[in-house]
Amino acid sequence: MNSPEIAELPQAQADTPFPEPEPTGDEAVDDALDRLRELGERSTDQHPEVYDGVHQALQAALADLGR
Repeated sequence: MNSPEIAELPQAQADTPFPEPEPTGDEAVDDALDRLRELGERSTDQHPEVYDGVHQALQAALADLGR
């Protein structure tokens, strides 16, 4: 059996700035996306906490759309 080739992904550099998220016009969504800026200031073991918080905020914003 042939093994699939493994694609190499570009590595992020510590000095690479995070792109600014474009405003969506929804305050809750924009606030959640702004939290992604915290990633550069945190160690990688803290990133899941940030991602989880952003995910929860975006889920809440989606749930509010139906109300």
